[in-house]
Amino acid sequence: MNMQDEKPQFNSENKKYFTIVPNYVIEHSSAYELAIYTYLKRVAGEDGTCWESAGNIGRKLNADPKTIRKYLKVLLKKNLIEKVGVKGKTKPTAEYKIIKIWELNSKHYQEKNKGNYTLSQRKGNDSLNIREITLLDKVPFGNKEDNDKKMNYKERSNINNFKPKNRDEYLCQEMAIKLCEKSMDFILSALKKYGFDTVQRAYNDTKEMSQTRKIENKGAYFNEILKRSKQ
Repeated sequence: MNMQDEKPQFNSENKKYFTIVPNYVIEHSSAYELAIYTYLKRVAGEDGTCWESAGNIGRKLNADPKTIRKYLKVLLKKNLIEKVGVKGKTKPTAEYKIIKIWELNSKHYQEKNKGNYTLSQRKGNDSLNIREITLLDKVPFGNKEDNDKKMNYKERSNINNFKPKNRDEYLCQEMAIKLCEKSMDFILSALKKYGFDTVQRAYNDTKEMSQTRKIENKGAYFNEILKRSKQ
């Protein structure tokens, strides 16, 4: 694509060669997502569509086509773009359309102090219905199941929220508290890697040493003892 093929976003003669991207997209996209979205919008314009393969987009953005395919799927899932057609059998090329989110963009920043918003739009409907806006913190981007797992793991690993499933985890939680750890991640990883007896010995050595001299970082000292125990 050359500059002559680029579709202007506005009719004004001195405002032809640029592309407007909603701030909402900028704030809720990775570098790859933003680059692909901006390129597609540059080619398609505000109201049109464009035929683009992952290979061609990759050449334009100097990126691997596999990476482009990955993030095209993300943009589709986020309802920022829509696939409206496919042509070719040997090397199929998709036709993409930019979904208008200007009302969402405006709503997001008007209500920023109350909460962030994301788009849940019915396929084939270009206009945004205000009833289709949902709270972003309740509908995270990405795979919902994966996000739920990460959220549950994060909450469980917090030392104050952690609920031991067995005696070893209970005792490890007690050790972590006395080692001034905020998360259970490290000690649970040590439990899995070294076993409870080794973890307990390392903790007892740390406790004994702290009684004879000041240890600035008990967790780091505990970790060093664990490493030496397997040498």
